[in-house]
Amino acid sequence: MRLLILALIPIGLLTQPLQSSVELQSGNPDFDGSGVIDFPDFLQFVSKFGARQGDERYESRFDLDGDGEVGFGDFLIFAGSFGKEAPKAMGKIYWTDSGTGAPTPMQDDKIQSANLDGSNVETLLTFENFLRLPTGITLDATGGKIYWTDATRDRIRRANLDGSGVEDIINTRTFGGQSLGGPATTPRDVALDLTSDPQKMYWVDAGTANLEEGKIQRANLDGSSPEALVTTGLVNPQSIALDVAGGKMYWTDSGTGGSNALENDKIQRANLDGSNVETLLTYDNFLRVPRGIALDVTGGKMYWTDIVRDRIRRANLDGTEAEDLVLTRTIAGQSLGGPATTPRDIALDLTSDPPKMYWVDAGTANVNNGKIWRANLDGSSPEALITSGLVNPQGIALMLTP
Repeated sequence: MRLLILALIPIGLLTQPLQSSVELQSGNPDFDGSGVIDFPDFLQFVSKFGARQGDERYESRFDLDGDGEVGFGDFLIFAGSFGKEAPKAMGKIYWTDSGTGAPTPMQDDKIQSANLDGSNVETLLTFENFLRLPTGITLDATGGKIYWTDATRDRIRRANLDGSGVEDIINTRTFGGQSLGGPATTPRDVALDLTSDPQKMYWVDAGTANLEEGKIQRANLDGSSPEALVTTGLVNPQSIALDVAGGKMYWTDSGTGGSNALENDKIQRANLDGSNVETLLTYDNFLRVPRGIALDVTGGKMYWTDIVRDRIRRANLDGTEAEDLVLTRTIAGQSLGGPATTPRDIALDLTSDPPKMYWVDAGTANVNNGKIWRANLDGSSPEALITSGLVNPQGIALMLTP
């Protein structure tokens, strides 16, 4: 078999059918990650040739045409790439758009994706998929799933990465006959711990906003075994991020409730089981209605959006050394978001060089001037990636490829 394939390479490279096969390529034949498709990749490919889905030898990365078998079609793709530089992997941005804009309120609700540079925008889920005010979003890239919160129908839902296979996971009002969130719930954001056994999802629930009945809860990825982790001291929690290795969860609380108004704004953290709640940042740290939060655990930083002072900020993981990074109205004298901006959520790409932060900005909500931006982690080199077609974007998540 190996001799036969070796003999076929120069012939295949000269054939027209081969060229059409190469154009259909969906996999990356740089199996050893060297940046060039060469003989070591060929040896790895040969060792899997003939394997089918379900066989012990089968690995999907060698199934370049995705037909469930490492066969001749995959060989043609490999041969057409032999000696060339490997294609650079392209990640994806996923986001929620809560719509609510004239003239078709909920019909504007959608979940979309695009390449990391903002190209190739795709609409994955809409009102017709029973999408109602989607807010928080997160991804299980390995499991091929999108998870999001539904703030109107009080539930957490998931689908395949292409938007197919929609299913309800948690009804946040009741589950298995047990009340989870009380008479009124508002699930805002969701985060995943894919390292635990079983794997877990965590979410923040604002309850009836501003009445100090917010909660942090978790359950298995299929919605089973729900637990209430933090049930007191939360006014209007909005976003959650996990430091799984450090055993911590971080969240924003937008406050705005009761007699203290903005003074209730805070960023807090606790152990993953809800114990040892710590307040890291408050009104005294110039915190004003914090929304999205993201962590750079290796760099020892947390990043968040501020929708009153129109900026993106960061601090050490213990809340010290808070600093402004991006003023979303202007930076270096250049207008970014227009006269009214509302930065909602943030996600980090720590694999790029230089590392990047991405954020969604709702602009003046409901008037179709939402945007998606990115910049370096220090706030430099801001870029507007998507500037049209967004009504009221709320959540953002990244699917990064190695």
